[in-house]
Amino acid sequence: MKKVYKKVIHYKCLGTIYYQGKAFAETGKILIESENKRLFIPGMVNICLATEIFLKSINASISYLEDEIEIEGSVIYQGRDGTIKISPGGKGHALSKLFEKIPEEAQNEIAKFASHNGYTESIYLGLKAYDDTFVEWRYIYEKTNLEILTTHPLIPIINAIKQYCETNLEAVIGGDTYEIKEHPNE
Repeated sequence: MKKVYKKVIHYKCLGTIYYQGKAFAETGKILIESENKRLFIPGMVNICLATEIFLKSINASISYLEDEIEIEGSVIYQGRDGTIKISPGGKGHALSKLFEKIPEEAQNEIAKFASHNGYTESIYLGLKAYDDTFVEWRYIYEKTNLEILTTHPLIPIINAIKQYCETNLEAVIGGDTYEIKEHPNE
């Protein structure tokens, strides 16, 4: 009986996820900079979504099954395309909690990028201010306090996270291979 393995590869920043976030960031920037001021809030929601996706691209992984097969006396491993699964580095929408869950090394690098760009305050606390953006900003017509409508500190923070991702894009930080004892399609 042939053996089947599950292979998991962990990335510092997984491009498949990162590039989706980059599309939201670029769209958000266009909306915010538009002369149509009514596009500011949708722009900021896009920037928050981009931040969430960037954070999820950090420490993300790809897993798939591969078969051990023998061809002309040599053992090779053949991946099963249909089993590829991309797993984000975090779950949820609270930006501060996603930041808290990324590796400390990544947090420190992001803080350095932010500091080089003039933002020296806590990244965690800066992101915490935007934890409820998806609810708060979508229903802004229900609010009387509009002080929450600000791009600072989110813009310098997202720029630092983006710099981290671009510096570490597709860098592999490790992987694991597990033999699957009971597997589909023997």
